[in-house]
Amino acid sequence: MLAKVRMWYQGKYVPYRNDPDSILVFMNGNYHRHWTAVVANTVADFWLREWKWIIGTTIAVTGLVVAFLKLG
Repeated sequence: MLAKVRMWYQGKYVPYRNDPDSILVFMNGNYHRHWTAVVANTVADFWLREWKWIIGTTIAVTGLVVAFLKLG
């Protein structure tokens, strides 16, 4: 199961298409991910970059909700 998740997250490797009549050959390629893997990667990158203020904001909003419920 873990191998399938890795394969989904990493995507399919697609090498560059080379012109058969050209003397230039490109050896690299790109990984084409499923759109859900792109979204998951974007969310993970955002979390790793901005976790400090996300946690602080969550704690503050939770405190406000608890105080509001306590008063009402």
